[in-house]
Amino acid sequence: MGTLIKQEIYKLTHKKGTWFAIGLMILVQVAFALMQHSNPKLYGLESLVNNDYLGGGIYLFIMIASAASIIAMEFQYGTIKQLLYRQYYRSQIFISKLIVLFMQLVVLQVIASLVSFMLTAIFSPNFDWMQKVGSNTFLHQYLVGILGNGLVNCLLLSVVILIATLLKTNAAAITSGFIGYFVSMAASGIILVLINKWHWLRFNPFTMLMTSSQLLTPSMSKVTLMSTPLMVSLTIGYAVLFTVIAYLSFRKRHV
Repeated sequence: MGTLIKQEIYKLTHKKGTWFAIGLMILVQVAFALMQHSNPKLYGLESLVNNDYLGGGIYLFIMIASAASIIAMEFQYGTIKQLLYRQYYRSQIFISKLIVLFMQLVVLQVIASLVSFMLTAIFSPNFDWMQKVGSNTFLHQYLVGILGNGLVNCLLLSVVILIATLLKTNAAAITSGFIGYFVSMAASGIILVLINKWHWLRFNPFTMLMTSSQLLTPSMSKVTLMSTPLMVSLTIGYAVLFTVIAYLSFRKRHV
């Protein structure tokens, strides 16, 4: 297993696209920081900081592409056969990919956060991270937001991985992953209207995409009709469920 993880890390770090994507994310963050600094009325500073100067959205797109390609490329180029010939179990191959994806998710968030702290210190040195936001500090809200986004991102990526195990090419998997993301985001807003009419619909996976928002705004429970701990539990549960289904699909797929 350790060898497989090292191989996945090696492949990831030696892809030009990996470093290009990180560079793009940082460039976008710097661009928005400069725009906010030159015209403070254009973007709210607190909102930008909370969203890592748009870095949070960029790193999710990076992860969708990475999650789709890490599975689909093995089948597209036939490299899965080499791993199986070396007497690795499919479960070991699959789990090693999940571990590396999780590591990448954490590293990208750390980079986005570090850049955000640096940009804030440079362009807004008087920004108070300990200012009160409701009953908590801004820093507390920021960290809770990272936790909530992490949970929702894991749910989204589990679906992307499942899609990738069903498609034959890397491009198709990535495209489907992005389409699935935008459809999910659109559906999560519509589902609130339906929940109000049919309460049992609150348990569907699309509702869990609002877990991050409810962590930051507990009063959203009046709309989702679920407590925050229940939403967190269901988000984790759905992520695990889709990942298990993805593994079953990965295991049965012909090479």
